[in-house]
Amino acid sequence: MNKEETLAFIDKQIDMELKIIKIVEENVYQLGNLFIKDLLLGVSMDSNKHATLLKALRRAVEGPTPFISEKELDKIGKGIAKHIEIEAKAIETYQELAEKSDSEQVKTIALMIREDEVRHHALLKELHRAVVEPETLTEDDIWDILWKDSPWHGSPGG
Repeated sequence: MNKEETLAFIDKQIDMELKIIKIVEENVYQLGNLFIKDLLLGVSMDSNKHATLLKALRRAVEGPTPFISEKELDKIGKGIAKHIEIEAKAIETYQELAEKSDSEQVKTIALMIREDEVRHHALLKELHRAVVEPETLTEDDIWDILWKDSPWHGSPGG
């Protein structure tokens, strides 16, 4: 699939996800069963997440993403590390809930959420490895760009 085909495919998927959200929103508020209503709203939120991820993917396919400064990387890195820590705890607690509950509904929903948390955990690790790290523009990179091929290396005339 070439770039234009990929972008068209992504656009089609974004439209599909937005249609799912619209259908749920149009129908869910008529429901009296709060359990089913909340499950459908959860699906709608996942569709919203999918649309957001597809929009990010679209930007990546369109062209290079901007550099991330060392300062931004440090802030992002700390935030991602904290998020990974919280996700790991959530994985444990949802597993525990599923194991200890006598309710099949509780087990099913807890395990579904746990699976989401496992995916989030993996995505955050991959995001940091594949996107943040390679695009970090360090101060050394800037100096290298400025002076690497300069005959004077920062001093007048050599």
